[in-house]
Amino acid sequence: MRRWRMITAGLTGIVLGAGLALGGATSASAATAGHWGAFEVSGTARAYTGSVALPGFPETTFTSSSRQAQVISGATTGQGPATPPGAVYGNSRYNTYLNQRPAFDRPDAPAETTYTFAGGTPGAGGWSFVLGDIDADQATISATLANGQPAPIADLGYQGSYNSCSTVSPGGWSCPPDPGGVAPGQDTPTWDPTTGVLIGNTAANDTAGASAWFTPTVSLGTLTITYQQRSGLPVYQTWFANKTSSLSGVARLDGAPLPNTVVTVTAPNGSEYTTTTDDQGAYSFDALTQADGYQVAIATPDNATVQAAPGMVSLRGDVTNADFDFLTPPGTVALTGTVVDTAGTPVADVPVTITDPATGAVLAETVTDGDGSYTASGLPADTAVVASTTGATAVPVTTGADGAATVVAQPLVIQAALSTISGRVTLDGTAPSDAAVVELVQGDQVVATTEADADGTYEFRVLPGDYTVRTAAPVPGADGPTETSVTTTAGGTSTADFPFVTPVPVTVSQAGSVTYTDGTPVGGTTVTARPVDAGSGAVIVVTTNADGSYDLTGLTPGTDYRITVDGTDPQLVTTVATGAAPTPADFVLPLPTVDQPGTVNDADGAPAADVEVVATPTGSGEPVTATTDADGAFDLVGLQPVTEYSVVAGSGAQATDPQVVTTVAAGATPTPLAFVLPAAVVTPTPTPTPTPTPAPAPAPAPAPTVPPAGAGSGGSGVSGPLAFTGAEIAPAAIAAGILVLLGGGLLTFRAARNRRRTEHLQD
Repeated sequence: MRRWRMITAGLTGIVLGAGLALGGATSASAATAGHWGAFEVSGTARAYTGSVALPGFPETTFTSSSRQAQVISGATTGQGPATPPGAVYGNSRYNTYLNQRPAFDRPDAPAETTYTFAGGTPGAGGWSFVLGDIDADQATISATLANGQPAPIADLGYQGSYNSCSTVSPGGWSCPPDPGGVAPGQDTPTWDPTTGVLIGNTAANDTAGASAWFTPTVSLGTLTITYQQRSGLPVYQTWFANKTSSLSGVARLDGAPLPNTVVTVTAPNGSEYTTTTDDQGAYSFDALTQADGYQVAIATPDNATVQAAPGMVSLRGDVTNADFDFLTPPGTVALTGTVVDTAGTPVADVPVTITDPATGAVLAETVTDGDGSYTASGLPADTAVVASTTGATAVPVTTGADGAATVVAQPLVIQAALSTISGRVTLDGTAPSDAAVVELVQGDQVVATTEADADGTYEFRVLPGDYTVRTAAPVPGADGPTETSVTTTAGGTSTADFPFVTPVPVTVSQAGSVTYTDGTPVGGTTVTARPVDAGSGAVIVVTTNADGSYDLTGLTPGTDYRITVDGTDPQLVTTVATGAAPTPADFVLPLPTVDQPGTVNDADGAPAADVEVVATPTGSGEPVTATTDADGAFDLVGLQPVTEYSVVAGSGAQATDPQVVTTVAAGATPTPLAFVLPAAVVTPTPTPTPTPTPAPAPAPAPAPTVPPAGAGSGGSGVSGPLAFTGAEIAPAAIAAGILVLLGGGLLTFRAARNRRRTEHLQD
């Protein structure tokens, strides 16, 4: 139990850090390591506050007039292992950093962020800060010393400028190309050592990865970064990092382990860290920021003198031999024992006095630790003494011989009513996965330490009095107090619970709508919000409601997002602060169109290719034209949905009768149209009359004779040629008659055939 108390006290001390100024003994297994700061931020635009946590580093807080300050997870962007700071502190991937913007996006409206270090930073070296994405902007850096005086610019410790993109820094982040398609990784900022200005590229182009890092060479009280825009919508990044080493040793009294003794380390900036030696006299501070000038001190046992002690410690690597050796006067020995209640439960923080029963002289005074144990040193050897405490029967004991094993006294049993302090450590109502370490503090001393049971419960048995009970948050950022004050009474029970709650990311929403140009709502369409700066938040995707409305929830406050809807231009929106009402981001889409397919055949039923089809709206609007393909198919594209059109195939004498159709709604499937071209009307070509072949001229006839007397005047009974023509009429008349009959028959036959074809098509 005692060993567990020592180990868990050390772990808690490191977690609680300088703000608690106390720790606990641990094993000396820690080693030199690099760390990246954990940022937290709260507040609203131009009135932000926050903190940066690093192991073994002073409490660090900041204020900022930035228009936007947000903590980024570091999952996609960071300082890779091949960057200069990454080579010192390790890869920053998955460690948070701070994204910030100027107060306004114009050169005359900078934002000022001031970091304050409680007691000052550790000293020269051991920690750094990194500024990234310095391209279309600039940052002016200044600081004050721990004593409040302005720090020289040279003491900011500018280490150099570089680019963090993976193209030039293996293991780094994947950057987009620079303007003009230039490969990323080329841009670096410029440092002016006389003005303290870090400025981006000359053209003020928005590039990626331009960074610089600083390792201050003095103890700083404050650090101020004044950030301003040169072009566009710039953002810059801030990382903090430190490198820690362990400091450990052993305390001995007369060559034997000196347990349960407070060890104090004072950092170069004056911050104090404490722990307690374990049963073997060992102590360890596992993570102190590397620096020169640490001092280690330990409480000197009663009646002992210092034989050896570490001097000023330079902590540039793990130090394992910061040992203490104490000697008691020759012939003196130590005595150990415990204090318990009537049930045998150890009682912490109980004063124990060792006296000489013969004279009543006080030989030693000590106090029990968390396990109820005490040690008294410098006692005379082979001597009868009495151990006593208030409320318990004194215990007589005879010390051992000089050089012999330490004598263990019988337990002091307190009969008086004691107090119980108990409680439970929970996370969201259940015990944390890792056992919680709980400390009991009285004044400025840790008087007891315990590890909560599997269900998160713990208990202390103590004398009545005023105490502080504290523990560490089970997960980073968990909501809930880490300490509480308790006043106990004799026989009373006090409860000190620690109900932690998992932090819920602070988010905001962005509402809007999607409609067509005629005001019709567009339901079921996708709306996407993507942070402009990668890693500034999650990509949120929603679908519009039936009325066209949408609500993007889970967005990071004060962050630039690009909101997109297919079919229209994206919108750049800066989300509001928590609790503020956003301005709706509305999108208007052009009216959708539909198609109308169909086919055209000729009068014989064969597909008609290259036939023009025209759809004319019966109301207002422009006609739409299509041409049939080799299969007689057409597709009228770009028609307004649910609109009446008159559709005609062909033109002139071969134009079809119009078909009136109402187009389907957007997304619906139309019914194809079918057209048949009318038969072509053929005008018959007249058959030419043959030119008769001239007959041979007849021989001259004899002169007419005078008719016989008695012949009638109407004619002659003898036939003869027509008068004056010189041709025979009979052959020509016969030929013409035959031709007329043939032509009439041909026309009659063609007319009958056309009539039968028309009747067939109609059938």
